Amino acid sequence: MANTSGTVRRNAAETTARLIAAARAEFAERGYDGARIDRISAASGLNRALLFQRFGDKEGLYRAVLTEVAEEAARSRSALVATASPPRTRDEFAGVLRELTRATADFLRLHPEAARILAWERASRWAAFTAVHVEADDGGARAILSWFRDAGERGWLRSESDGDRQVRLVLELVTALSGEDPEFIVAAVAAALLNQPEQR
Repeated sequence: MANTSGTVRRNAAETTARLIAAARAEFAERGYDGARIDRISAASGLNRALLFQRFGDKEGLYRAVLTEVAEEAARSRSALVATASPPRTRDEFAGVLRELTRATADFLRLHPEAARILAWERASRWAAFTAVHVEADDGGARAILSWFRDAGERGWLRSESDGDRQVRLVLELVTALSGEDPEFIVAAVAAALLNQPEQR
């Protein structure tokens, strides 16, 4: 008798991918509140029962979409961290900030559905994102956060808010400025976050 377990797993993975792709497009177009399960089901070509069996409810499906986006973003951050070193001076941190801003802008440009979902979240003050508790193992984010915390302690950041808030500000500013010239975005984020060096 032929072993069909590999085919079953492959079909299950393809079904999950179809549902997430349809949901991602729907959430990007209409946001969490405006998205409808019926439209996602129709777009995927799969029935509602299968969707609920796989994800539980709309929140579970949104969590799966955001997890996929988070994993894509984590790969982008890991690539950045792999080519950088912990900054030892303000100028080195400024360079890291500019590279992070470019990488974030590139990510949003290359993943337009993710960019639209994040724009919806920003407009709603991250309500749905917070509610679904997305967690991803993201070593790149941990490294960047530690660099921002250190920069805050050293006085390299303009605001006295903590490093966590400053990292989120990079994403919020880049999202708000998407569509502008990339170098303008880099300059704007640096001007907003970096403390100016003292003149001697």
